[in-house]
Amino acid sequence: MGINRIITWAMLKVMESKGNKALSRMDQNSLDAFGSNKNLLMQILRDNQNTEYGKKYDFANIHSIEEFQEKVPYTTFDDYAPYIERMVKNGEKNLITAYPVIHYAETSGSVGVQKRIPLTERSMEVYQAYSGIRMFSLAKRYYRDVLHKKLPIGRGLNAIEVESGTMADGTPKGSVSGSTLSRFKKLMPYFLTSPIPIIFPTGGMNMQYMRIRFALEDKDMTYMVSSFMTNISDMLNFMKNNWEMICDDIENGTVNPDMVKGEEYLAPIRPYLKKMPERAAELRKIFSEGFDTPIALKIWPKLSFVSAIGTGGFAIYADKVKQFVGDVPVDYMVYAASEGIFAAASSLNDPKYDLLTDSCFFEFLPTDGTADEAHPLTIDKLEEGKEYEIIVTNLSGFYRYRIKDVIRVLGFHNTMPQITFAYRISQMVNLAAEKTTEEHLTNAVSEFSKAIGCEIDDYCLYIDYDVSPARYVLLVEPDRPLPTEKLEEYDKIFEEKFRYANKEYAGCRDDRSIGHPLVLLQQQQTHLLWREFKIFKGGSPNQVKPVRILDVPQKEKFFFGMLEEGSGRERLK
Repeated sequence: MGINRIITWAMLKVMESKGNKALSRMDQNSLDAFGSNKNLLMQILRDNQNTEYGKKYDFANIHSIEEFQEKVPYTTFDDYAPYIERMVKNGEKNLITAYPVIHYAETSGSVGVQKRIPLTERSMEVYQAYSGIRMFSLAKRYYRDVLHKKLPIGRGLNAIEVESGTMADGTPKGSVSGSTLSRFKKLMPYFLTSPIPIIFPTGGMNMQYMRIRFALEDKDMTYMVSSFMTNISDMLNFMKNNWEMICDDIENGTVNPDMVKGEEYLAPIRPYLKKMPERAAELRKIFSEGFDTPIALKIWPKLSFVSAIGTGGFAIYADKVKQFVGDVPVDYMVYAASEGIFAAASSLNDPKYDLLTDSCFFEFLPTDGTADEAHPLTIDKLEEGKEYEIIVTNLSGFYRYRIKDVIRVLGFHNTMPQITFAYRISQMVNLAAEKTTEEHLTNAVSEFSKAIGCEIDDYCLYIDYDVSPARYVLLVEPDRPLPTEKLEEYDKIFEEKFRYANKEYAGCRDDRSIGHPLVLLQQQQTHLLWREFKIFKGGSPNQVKPVRILDVPQKEKFFFGMLEEGSGRERLK
């Protein structure tokens, strides 16, 4: 075993040990979900009672959850924006949190309003424990208990963008996932296939090409990791469409000039380039056999798991990744946002998430309106099969924060609810009280795809208010061109599938309070181009999420501009 392989083995053993501790904490907290969550709230209130926010709401004299709910109001980001402005511009401390702020996550809402979310050392520790580190222990456990094998040792393909930058006060900024990874900078070459200049890019290069190029060199690669399944799906599709070019570069130890803007960006990569004619020949043989069956294990025989968020709006991309990796187990990672990490998967190949009671204090409002909004439910009152709006008090100074997400309880791990993300309230469509969610739309599109015999690569929904009654317009991106003369037939098929997916919609169609839907065809790679456009405009690849509702003019203009000829706005008239 070479020295690099020994270091890789040692690093993974350290990761596994830390991951075991995180999983043990999850198991321990599951024995008394309510007690562990209440204890966290009381600790947060004690630690922050002398902050400006804590004094305003008398944290020092709150001794119960009921008192907390009575004294502290619900909040949104706007309630914290003035405090954060003072923290960044003036360096003021002890405003909303007594814990040291070590990072700001910069994000933007659907209308482009920038948010700067403070992250404390405590919150970052929780992110680190339950996101990347946990996956190594899960994989070891799965291989031991399910496959009865040893987990292979090797480096992994990383598709998480590691950004750098600072706020006005010098505090680091960027995405949470990227910041978590950057803590291991010196050790990254030992457990990631990409060289340091690719892990910490300065721009001027095609990152899909760079990451997959170096990953393909390493036959012993054992895992893939990203924030979202979109990044892995896009990268594997890039490989599928450009494998001949990539193989040429691996053979010759070169970088295709179209993939990098100039020598200043290429120079840092040159020391890592090497001629590998045997590996290139091996890859050409594999690729030339086609992609009709999963190809990943032919390329990387030791590939052991894929880790990325692949539920909710990302489920369609998880399915696309599986077309490449086949039966390789999947870690669906976490349910999280910049404001906190809320839940994590406790086993591979299971898209359920255990709530993390040492990350946030949780409150829940049933979406069926059966609870008093002034006194939402605590974690011990949740019921399997029901949906709840989730409200969080985190470790970074946000209290009773309404993130506008709805979760569904799928079951329990001891007393701990296991949940899935159901939908975002801001993305719910409600033309006539039918309450269409992203899940309804996803299920309808999946069945629509089967009915027309064509895979749908992506999709989004437009609400046409220019007709009466208003109607849904589905824009679909098929994996191959479809005949526009069949659009009226597609309208009827989508109508049938959507009626089945959302019974309330079916009722609204029956009483004609919603008009008949239309289906429009998008050009291939439309949604990929949108993601690239958002990144070009300064968005983080770790934060660019799928577009499902065309709810702002920018989205509407872009996606309607990418329709196939004969499938445009003329159908809306």
